[in-house]
Formats: sequence, structure tokens, C-alpha cells
Amino acid sequence: MSIFEEISIIGLGFMGASIAGSVKALSPEIKINGYDINKRNLEYCISKGIVDSIIDFDGKDNNKQETFRIVLLCAPPNAILTIFAKYRNYLENASLVTDIGSVKGYIVRDIKIKKLNLNGFVGSHPMCGSDRVGPEYADFNLFKGKNCIVIKDEYDLLDENRLKKIEKTALFWKMLGMNIVYSTTGFHDNMVAYTSHLPHLIAFSLSKTVLNKTQKEKEKGAFNFIASGFKDSTRIAASSPDIWTDIFLMNSESIINSLDNFLTVANMFKDLLKKGDEEGLRGLILDISNERRNIID
Repeated sequence: MSIFEEISIIGLGFMGASIAGSVKALSPEIKINGYDINKRNLEYCISKGIVDSIIDFDGKDNNKQETFRIVLLCAPPNAILTIFAKYRNYLENASLVTDIGSVKGYIVRDIKIKKLNLNGFVGSHPMCGSDRVGPEYADFNLFKGKNCIVIKDEYDLLDENRLKKIEKTALFWKMLGMNIVYSTTGFHDNMVAYTSHLPHLIAFSLSKTVLNKTQKEKEKGAFNFIASGFKDSTRIAASSPDIWTDIFLMNSESIINSLDNFLTVANMFKDLLKKGDEEGLRGLILDISNERRNIID
């Protein structure tokens, strides 16, 4: 029997519903409570049996210690800060609290500023997702074989209780078939600025650039020139504006640094094109192509 007797998920969009459904498929004996500010999402998950019941934030059993209750915060980063304030008592009485957010430093600072008694909070970041939103698109096989970043800062190494919470958090994601990668808060936020946040920013920018041009030339049939190259490279530009506004602002320093480095490479291409340097251009493309092929299958 799983150590996770009860799981509460706050936020039942695509990711929250995917987690709930994945748990149900693997361990149907685990009780899953759910909540979403969007009643349609909540009603959908209840009606489909993805979650068993609605979270009772003020329930008398919130203080019981005999049940190991893990709470997952599956909401946009800024909404997590609101959840901390609104449901403080509920979260402080949970055995373990984790999130799935793409920014960690901002959340850790908020816990410290508000002096929340959340020693049970461990940051998580499953490295998977979708540009689609809503529980109806949930994927119950989403997590298998994917990486999940679990935060383990240097100060955690001095606290045995914290280390146990971190290992239980890792155990939860392993239960869903994920590979665990440990990281400090700072390194996580810096790296995802390059590997996740910058690609989204570029996809938004590329979409804007191309669609501005095709809209301007639409009477000449410009939209007929949009094919798989544009669609593949801008798929993530259909992602949630609320989530990505939060992420861009909360990790702005690291994202700006990543954007500066991107512009440096883009200007290398621009200079080679201006010079008509065929050999230099081919060499740059070859180097990049080989590097990517060696790192990513």
C-alpha cells in the first residue's frame, strides 16, 4: 500500500487533472481531493471520477496526524502566492506540500516573507506539459519516463526532517514513473530560463512577427504560405497567457540574461548573412546541428 493515503490537488486544469488521473490509474485506493476556482473544472473532475471529493479547507479533520496528506499546488505561480495567504491553516497542517511551478525562488521568498510554517513545502517541477488547458485534455500517461526536478537546497542538507520530506516528494513523482533530478532553487530558475522560458518567449515573438506579416499580406494569399515549419516552431505560443505572464515576470532577471545570449547568436547569423559568408554560415549551422544531435535524440 502506498504511503500516500490521501492526496489533495489545488488546481484542476490540464496538469492537476493529469496528476489525479495518473494516481487513480496506478493506485485507486488513494483518496484524491480536489479544488479549482473554476467550478467547471471541479465539476468535470468529480463527474469523471478523476477526483473523489472536494477539498474541505475548513474541515475538522484537517489537524489529524494519522493520515499522511500530500498537497499539490497546480496553479499559476502568482496564484500559488494567493493560495498561501488564503489557505494558510490548511497548508500548514498538511504532512507535505509541493508544487509543479516553473519558478521557485519567488515562491520560497514568499514563504519566508509571510513567515509561513511550511517546513513541509518542497518545490517540484515535472518537466512536461501541454499548450492545451482544461481537465478534458488530461493525459494520464504524461509523466512516465519524464524528468521531475525536486528542489534540494544546501540548507536542506543540515535538516534531517527536511531531507525526509524531500525524499517523500521524490517518491511521489517516482510513483508516476518520473526520473528524479535534484537541484537548488537558484540553479533551477537559471536553467529553466534557457530551456523552457526562452523557447516560449521566442515562440511568442516568432508568432507575432510572422502573423503581422501574413495579416498585412492576406489579400495576396499570404496565409497559404504557413506550413509545418511555422506550426511546429510556434506550437507553444498557444500556451496560457496567465501562466506565462507570471513566469516571465517572476523569473525576469534570468530570462533577460538568456535573451541577451540568444540575441548574440541571432546577430552572428545576421552578420554572416550581411557578409554573404557561405562558408561561415554553413559551419555555424553544422556546429549547432551536431551539438543538438549529440545531446538530444
